Amino acid sequence: MTLTYSTQIDGPSARLDADESLHLIQVLRKGTGDQVLVTNGLGSGWLAEIAQPGKKETLLRLLEPVEGPADWGFELHLALAPPKQAARLEWFLEKVTEVGVNRISMLRTQRTERTRWRHDRLQRVLIAAMKQSGQFRLPRLDPEDVSLEELIGEEQHNTRTNWLPTCDWGNLPTLSSVYTPGASALIAIGPEGDFSPEEVRLAVAGGFRPVLLGANRLRTETAGVVAAIQIHTLHG
Repeated sequence: MTLTYSTQIDGPSARLDADESLHLIQVLRKGTGDQVLVTNGLGSGWLAEIAQPGKKETLLRLLEPVEGPADWGFELHLALAPPKQAARLEWFLEKVTEVGVNRISMLRTQRTERTRWRHDRLQRVLIAAMKQSGQFRLPRLDPEDVSLEELIGEEQHNTRTNWLPTCDWGNLPTLSSVYTPGASALIAIGPEGDFSPEEVRLAVAGGFRPVLLGANRLRTETAGVVAAIQIHTLHG
């Protein structure tokens, strides 16, 4: 059944914005009386009926709550130095949303290639991926980028383990060999040229643990997806 997304769910009804309405009414050709699923992106979902279709706004009548996919039981935060090409960044967002992630930050490093992006466009990518994968939780995408120093400072008050995949830091264990299944995690993914030695030392001093994701050197966006898959696979 078609899954839609709404930020305006109040009592027995939900309103779809222009983007959702256009896709539902114009593309999928749904009309009055058709049933759909709607989620608030916060974990809740409902079976609903189209009451008032429209190109700019659609009104849904909520019929009954629907149980969504089970929560995976831990928090996963990915901080990624965005690749230069927008298509690669969007691919990363799509795939990690399908795999499962709670929060995404754009990481500013010494070698970061991309420092500007359209948050609204990336948000639409996340919404589409959430709906396509049948999830009721929308990842949080931070509106501003964060420096490695700021990320370290933010983590001083957290008790989770923080991971720093890197290729050039001696004989390192793999993430899959040291991660405790079910533990919440922050994984910082560096740019194409990897973190600088100074950044690795700074992160280690700030509580991050350097690891490998495997034997091969991966593109930035691939590394982010692989890290998320490994965490979920180990959790079972």
